Amino acid sequence: MLQLVLLCLAFSIPPPAALAAESENAGQAGSADAPAASVTPEQTAEAKTIFAAQCGWCHGSYGMTADKAPRLAGTQMTERQVEERIRNGKPGYMPSFHRFLNDDQIALMARYIKSLRPQN
Repeated sequence: MLQLVLLCLAFSIPPPAALAAESENAGQAGSADAPAASVTPEQTAEAKTIFAAQCGWCHGSYGMTADKAPRLAGTQMTERQVEERIRNGKPGYMPSFHRFLNDDQIALMARYIKSLRPQN
């Protein structure tokens, strides 16, 4: 990241806004007030297929209820934190899925999870 910004500065090219915003927000926790992630109906269907095969063993009702693992709907984690948790797991609690899911699938699952809203 820093190398890209330095390269842009060396050639007098402003860094991409998304990267600049990402670096400014690095390490900030998510908020319940954050906008819902955008997931199309087709992406939701794909995410649910992946969820059933990989996540449904522990997280209930496609993430809407707790089971052996917590409910995912309404998580306070940022989308990036969710991606990292899926990719790397949490020792003693959740396995890593980087050997089973590619980066696009992990990103899709993080967007899907962040799109879930708890039902009252």
